[in-house]
Amino acid sequence: MSQEPLVNELSIDERIEKFKSILEGNEYEEVIVQKYIVHGTPYIFKDDEDKYFDLKREIAAHFSTYYSGIHYNNIHMVGSAKLGFSIAPSKLWKPFDFESDIDVVIVSSKLFEKIWEDIHQFNIDLTSRSQQEEKNYRRFLNYFFKGWIRPDLFPFEYSAKDNWFTFFEKISYKKYGPQKITGALYHSFNFFEKYHIENINNIRTLKR
Repeated sequence: MSQEPLVNELSIDERIEKFKSILEGNEYEEVIVQKYIVHGTPYIFKDDEDKYFDLKREIAAHFSTYYSGIHYNNIHMVGSAKLGFSIAPSKLWKPFDFESDIDVVIVSSKLFEKIWEDIHQFNIDLTSRSQQEEKNYRRFLNYFFKGWIRPDLFPFEYSAKDNWFTFFEKISYKKYGPQKITGALYHSFNFFEKYHIENINNIRTLKR
């Protein structure tokens, strides 16, 4: 039997309990991801959903300047800003607050492959890596293998990294909320969905 969606009127504690009850039910992980993580207005914009549209449009417009073909539907909000609480393993059930980040992801094979090409060329041209750069590189590759680029783990200093962080710093702490806005990149929706399905399955395993 399908679960009712999380309603905006619930407090964060009530939303957490409702989500826990959903996990204890028989809903497929794929459906939970689609219904609660991908679909719907984020918790932080529950009283002004137009801001979510504006945020997605601004991000899409910016990255379309560098890489054509980015659409606002390529942008998704995740994490505690979306649900009202975190489902990340290290911060499980932590409520969204003023110190939380607003996490968004871009799902675009074109952007992913362009950055992939840049990093590949940069790596070829680089003669050596420091110990810390090598450590970051190995961590970066772990996520990259899963179809996910985490800019905070970019192994080297190059223009795409600077552009990425400059943009997200520019839109942080302003009209979308008094929080930092961070971004990550997935090659395809399939990779994006698989990551969250795996996370939901892991949470369910912990609860058994």
